[in-house]
Amino acid sequence: MSTADDQGQTDGPPGAPPGDGAPAEQPGYGPRQEDEVSLLDILLVLARHKTIIVRTVLVFLVLGVTYALLADEVFTSRTQVVREAQPEGGGGLPGGLSGGALQGLGINLGGGGSGLTPAAFPDVLKSREVRLAVVRDTFRFPDTERPMTFVDYVNRPPGVLNRVLDYTLWLPWTLKGMVGSAVSGSPVPAGTTEAGELMIPSDEEDEALGTISGMVSASIKQETGLMTISVTAGGPKLAAALADSFLDHFKTRIREIRTKKVRKRLGFVETRFQEAERELEAVEEQLAQFLERNQNPTTATLQFRRDRLQRQVSFKEQLYSELQSQLTQTRLDLQRQQPVVTVVEQPVPPTNRSAPQRTFIVLLMTIVGGIFGVVAAFMKTYFKSVRGTASEKEKLEEIQSALTPPRWVRKKLFRLRFWRSRR
Repeated sequence: MSTADDQGQTDGPPGAPPGDGAPAEQPGYGPRQEDEVSLLDILLVLARHKTIIVRTVLVFLVLGVTYALLADEVFTSRTQVVREAQPEGGGGLPGGLSGGALQGLGINLGGGGSGLTPAAFPDVLKSREVRLAVVRDTFRFPDTERPMTFVDYVNRPPGVLNRVLDYTLWLPWTLKGMVGSAVSGSPVPAGTTEAGELMIPSDEEDEALGTISGMVSASIKQETGLMTISVTAGGPKLAAALADSFLDHFKTRIREIRTKKVRKRLGFVETRFQEAERELEAVEEQLAQFLERNQNPTTATLQFRRDRLQRQVSFKEQLYSELQSQLTQTRLDLQRQQPVVTVVEQPVPPTNRSAPQRTFIVLLMTIVGGIFGVVAAFMKTYFKSVRGTASEKEKLEEIQSALTPPRWVRKKLFRLRFWRSRR
């Protein structure tokens, strides 16, 4: 037994293939793995299940056409507003008003330093105060015989069909609403607080607020500050009326916010001015009565009383004059703040509907149906373990056979070509 011989028999020349001489399989060069899918396999699956794909597309197409024809038409009315440019410094105001004096009152008339910027306009438009004022307005709805408020329209008694749906298809949501009402207890009474500032909506108004929130939208251009208000409703005139109502209450709310501090100061100055006027009249009346009783006071006591009444009259006159000046300036401040927004484009009834977009709906449903049909075809192939084990030639023949039109279709096509050639 020689070690060298054993080694010579086992090692062999370098580079010789091991084993029986067959070349070793290198990664990436072996036979095609079973989980690889070729384009022919995909076409084969689509050809075998073309019926499922076509039926699925037809079902979605019918659903799309049905929805497009039965969906309610809605119209969108638009209006545009822009904030007025405020001059810097407040020069040119009568009565000696200046920017510094107004800042002392809590008002900044500068364009860039104002607390209410155009970026906040969309939030103000959709605020509760504006929406509540709109739903309390009266409109003429397309499906009602008489004008009514938006609150009454939203909370009108449901029809027979809606009532049937509430207790059949929508029964879970109906029961949920009943349970929620029972758990929440009695609602907060509607109205305002003692200060008259906070408006508390009732249950009916709260329902109308939620409905109208989805009907209004606003977009603003940061470069120009131009805001577009869009209101969507079931009729062109109703959409324009709602847009006009939103516009009016929006401008009112903006004025209230912008002039809140000035109005508070104006109320204080007016109250104090009325008190000073009454006090001045009372002191003047006392001085007049004293002089009538004592036309030529000679004693020191009478002269002292006369001088004291005259000093009171002089003091009240000075206070009255100062308050009158402050009242005038405050009224000018209030006038300076109005209006804040300018209407660039008034709302008008639209001529074309904004929805439904019937062509888009039909095309979208057709594409979705095609996607679902293809997915269903591949899922059926996967669960039935239908895997192409035939050769590529057989796959091509099967695809061609599956996609070939029926015999009666081919006959009609042949006759059509024949008659065209005869002409």
